[in-house]
Order: sequence, then C-alpha cells, then structure tokens
Amino acid sequence: MNISVNDVFEPVTEFSVLSTMVRAIHVDEAHDAVIVMSLIDPPGKPYPMGLEELKLSLESGDTKSVVTAVPEFLLVLEDDLDETAKRDRDEKWAVIAPLLDPAYPGQIFVHGEMGRLVGNRAAELGIQRKTIYRNLYRYWFYGQVRNALLKNYSAVGVQNRNYTPDKRPGPKPKFQGVLVSPSKLLSVTDKRCIRIGYSLYTNDKTSTIRSAYDKMLKKFYSVKNLSKNAENRVRLLPESEIPNFNQFDYWGKQFFDEVETDRGRKGLTKWLKDCRPLSGTVRDWLRGPCHQFEIDATIADIYLVNSYSRRMLIGRPVVYIVVDSFSGMIVGLYVGLEGPSWNGARQALFNAFTSKVDFCAQYDVEITPEEWNCHHLPHNIYADRGEMLSLASEGLATGLGIEMGTAPPYRPDWKPMVESRFGILNDLTGIRWLPGGVAAREQERGQRDYRLDATLNLKEFTRIVIECVLHYNRHHRQPDRLTQAMMNDGVEPTPMGIWTWASENDLIQANNRPDELIYLHLLPRERATVQKGGVIFRGMHYVCEMAINDNWFAKARRNGVWSIDCRFDPNSAAHIWIQGENKQFVRCDLRRSDIKYASYRSDEIYDLLEAYRQTPPAHKRAELESRVGLVDTVEQIITNAQAEQKLEPPPRTKAEAVANIRENRAEERILGRENATVPDGVRAEPVQPVADAPAIAHDSYAGPRSAEVIDLLKRRRPGQAQ
Repeated sequence: MNISVNDVFEPVTEFSVLSTMVRAIHVDEAHDAVIVMSLIDPPGKPYPMGLEELKLSLESGDTKSVVTAVPEFLLVLEDDLDETAKRDRDEKWAVIAPLLDPAYPGQIFVHGEMGRLVGNRAAELGIQRKTIYRNLYRYWFYGQVRNALLKNYSAVGVQNRNYTPDKRPGPKPKFQGVLVSPSKLLSVTDKRCIRIGYSLYTNDKTSTIRSAYDKMLKKFYSVKNLSKNAENRVRLLPESEIPNFNQFDYWGKQFFDEVETDRGRKGLTKWLKDCRPLSGTVRDWLRGPCHQFEIDATIADIYLVNSYSRRMLIGRPVVYIVVDSFSGMIVGLYVGLEGPSWNGARQALFNAFTSKVDFCAQYDVEITPEEWNCHHLPHNIYADRGEMLSLASEGLATGLGIEMGTAPPYRPDWKPMVESRFGILNDLTGIRWLPGGVAAREQERGQRDYRLDATLNLKEFTRIVIECVLHYNRHHRQPDRLTQAMMNDGVEPTPMGIWTWASENDLIQANNRPDELIYLHLLPRERATVQKGGVIFRGMHYVCEMAINDNWFAKARRNGVWSIDCRFDPNSAAHIWIQGENKQFVRCDLRRSDIKYASYRSDEIYDLLEAYRQTPPAHKRAELESRVGLVDTVEQIITNAQAEQKLEPPPRTKAEAVANIRENRAEERILGRENATVPDGVRAEPVQPVADAPAIAHDSYAGPRSAEVIDLLKRRRPGQAQ
C-alpha cells in the first residue's frame, strides 16, 4: 500500500499506531520514516513514525485512510480574492518560503533542523519565532497549499446577538417622522408562541399569515373581560408586551422555510406531485427497452353504439395502454367494456406480450411484424394499486418473473410515461370531435346532446385507436430520449427508432414466453369443487388425466368433496386450469355431457344455469297441485287395498301369516310370467317330438303345469340340489 503526501489516516481499533487523525506531510522511504501532523485545532508540531509500521497497521485494518472535506475558506478562486487578502497571504508565504526549499526536500524535518532554521529566519526578519511556527503549522495542517495562509473569515461572526432596552434590533419605529413606542424585545417564550402561531399558517389551518398572527394574539396575548356590559370581551395586552406583525413574520419564516410551508399548505400528496424537486427522469435507471412497462386505463371521451344495432348506446369504452418507459413505445392496447379492473388490465398485458399482427388483423388493420415489433415480457410493471393488488396479478411475479410496482393513490407522476400518452392519443384521434364525442366544455342549455350523435361501435373505435398508436410509434419525436450512442448512430428520436436501435444492439433482454403460458398466468382465479362426477366449476363438470389417474372422483365419492383453486378464461368455458402436486398447471376439459357449453363464455353459462335453477311461480303452483294430487292418489290406493284385504279370512296365528313366503313368491312370479303380455313371435311354439326319440309328455316353453310345479316345490327341502 502506497502512502503519499497529504494522505489522511485515522485509527480504527485500539491496536492502531495512531491515536488521532493525522495527515502525512513528508515521506522518506530511504529512512523508513513518514512525518505526520495531528489534525486537531490548534495545529501542533509534526512528529515522525515508521513508514512500514504505518503500512502494516493499514493492512491489518487497525488504521484506515479517510478523505476530509476542504475548508470553506480554501474554496475560492484567485480572481475572487481582493487585493488585501492576496497581499496578506503573500506576505506570510514570503516568511516561510525559504524554510521549504524544494532543492532540499525534508531538510526541515531532520532532527534539530526545524528549531535552527526557524531561529535564523526570525533573527533575519526581526519577528518572533512563534509567528513563523504558526504559519508553518497552518501551511502543513491545510494541505501544503499557499492559500492555506488565507484568513478564515468563515468562522467569524456573531451567532446570537444580545439586545437590551437601549439597543433594540431593527430601525427605530416612527410615525410621520415622530418616534413611537419601540417594539418588544422577544424572549424565548415569545418565540415559542410565534412558532405555534405561525404553524397554523404552515399547516393550512388559516388562510393568511395575518389571520395566524391574530389567532396567536388571541391565544397568548389577550385577556377576556367577563363583564356582561363590556364593549370588547377580548382585550389585548399593552402594545409593549406583544410582538408586532413584522416580528411574527420574520421569526415565523426563520422557523419554517418556504419548502416546508408549501408542503404544509398544499398537502403532502399534492406537493409530491407538483412541487417536489426533480433529480432526474424515469429513464435514468433503466437498462433499456422491456426493463419497465407502465400500464393505466382511462374512460374514453366518446359514446359508442352496439355492434348489432346502432340504435343501442353502450356507453363510453375503457382504453388500457401499456408503455415502455425507456423508449416511450406503446407496446400494448385494450379497448373494451371491462374495467378499469384486473380483467381489463390482463387483456392489455396479454396484448403487450404477444405479436400484434393477428391482433390488428381482427380489426382490419394489416401490418408487418416490423411495424409493431413488440412481443416481449418486461422485468417490471408499474400500475395503479387497483389493478395490481388483486389476487390474479400475483401470477405475473410467480409465473412470469415480472416484478410489480404500484403507485400510491393520487400519484400519477410515478408513471408519467403512460399518463402523458393518453393526452397524445386524444389529440391524435380528435376524440372530442368524433360522432358521440364528449364535449370539451360544459354543455349549455338547449344545446344538442352529444350522446345522440354516437355512431361508432367498439370494433370501429378500436381500429381508430390502433391507427393512432401506429402513427405515434412511428412519428412522435422526443430528442431528449437519445443517448450519446444513439446520436452517434443517427437514430431517429421516435419510439420506433429507439426500439429498433435497441433491438439491433441487443439492449432488449430476451424474456419471451409462449402465448399459452402468458395467457395462463393472466387468467382470473376462483375456487372449484372436486366431486364424484368431476371438477365442478360454475355448474359445469371438468375432467383431466391427472384427476383420473389419482382417483380424485372416487375419493370424493368415498370421503366427501373438497375445493381447489382453478384458473379460467372468462371468454370461454371450454377449459379450466388447476395445479398439480409439482405446481405445474394442468388443463381440464369439459366432460362429454357438458361439451355443449364449450363455445360460450363461462359467466354466460353460469347465469344460464342459475336461471334454470330458479323455479318460476307458475311451475311452483303446478308442482304443489301435483304433489297434493299424488298424496290423494296414494291414499285412495291404500284404502282400496285395505278394503279387499278385509274380504279374506284372517290367519289364525302369526306363524301361519308369515309362513311359506318363498313358495308364495315363486308362485307369484310364475303367475306373473303367464299373465305377462308377450309380443307376437317372442314366445316359442311347441316343439314336435322326434320320431326315434322316446316320447316325453310336456308342454311348450311355458313349462309344466302350475300345479305340478307347486307340488314339486313343496317336496323340495332347503339345502337340496335342484
């Protein structure tokens, strides 16, 4: 480690070779010595120490090198010095200059030489030795520059003046040339009262400084007259005992500076938005395009009509735009009726993350990929709290590796790029002058309602916005965005020019994802139920291979249902996505019986099923009448059966009543077969006996006669083989 002249060192631990902060004023490597001087005012005599010893202390960490601030009196240009200061400095330098002969560096630090040289110089000039020592020490103490001998006027001045009744601050008060009673000498208590009173104005509790002064006098410098007949119920103290308004204003501004007053008067939120100091731009810390996107929504100032019937108004659309903070490029867009909400924001983000060719083709706008070549994922997204604090937006960070930032309420300046783009698009579209555009000024009485002029539908308005975005990306010029490298390459200061240059120079960090994966992590999330028939979501049944292999539905039938998280596409009921054990997403398809819902929106199906679950009043009445009729019919049948049963002789014993149940059942079954209605051609015809075969007397397929079968059954015993 090298040690140079004017280096400053200080001890770190108790094992340091130094006891105070010192400055090295001479280094003698030949004799392994360094001359140091303690930086303690007033300056003292330099002393030597071992050079290697100091280096070892620095390497061990017991001592460290520091940088000290330059004193205020040294921060002056030669041209700013007056002649008196220059003359005084040069005279002092002339006294010590011969002692610092550059032809013999370090001679004055040789043991015994300093005293001899200073003594000879003092005798030569006829001045005291301490005068020479004082100038030498000052020269070494402040870094061995000639201006170290300047007088330090920065330390001169009176901090607090003491005033007396005979010596008061300010000019003598006069009225029309005549002296009047002098102002009060303020005490510490008076100044404290002024601070409290002036804080009313600073904290926006009063309209003016004068009103704050009046409230201070009422609170601290007045007495109340409790007499009923008093003309003034509040009486001020004598004028010599109260601060005047000038004192109140002067000391109030000493206690509260202009910035603090503005912050209190405007409120912190408004002050941060409109008055805070600007130390740079949002682009200063960005690495390049796709480092940060900003997203925001606005309600467009135009009324639209229904796509199927232009006589039906659908209100004002919501416009979401996504802007790259570095280049100013509009990278994503959504125009619809969702939001401002996460449902609208996710569609704008999906548009920002995917190719724009197919998107523009949906609205009859043909472009090449190079005309809007934005299909990258950013590293950060800045948005309002409303969209990004929802549960669904967590997928951006966990699934796509995108950090989310949210602006506080009423702080649009935290995302200035996207906020300013709305004004630009409004100017490009001339939206207030389109049919159905909201008037720029308040409507006057009798003026035609602009809503009656609405003509454009959602698709047509989206096409207008797309064309304006393409124009902006190609032609909006902002030269202050160009860096030195861009200027050297002759880059056009447009969003498209900056984006293209960054792409050609590999400043866009690749963060591409498949469209399916991107859309998957932008889906909303709800709870579904695992039941015996499948995963039930909004009344529809879904199945997947993982659930079948893991016997989910059998377990649900045995152990009961349970709920799981699922993600769904609001625009299609065909699929939902669930997470498996390894946290990977698995797609579940509609069960075959529910495939009829695949081409509809999930919320439409949900509403449809909910409508069918509700029973109409007329159906409730018919069902009630049918239920009552059913009860009457059942009771009539029972009554008839009981009447017929009474015609039969009752059994003598209980054993007789329950005996022969099996035989009775068999007989009933045979009688049922004989009396059953059999279609023609089903019952078999009698089979003719074969000539050579022995004759066997039996009937056709109907079997033996019933009496014989019953007799056979009676001869059977339990456990015997047939």
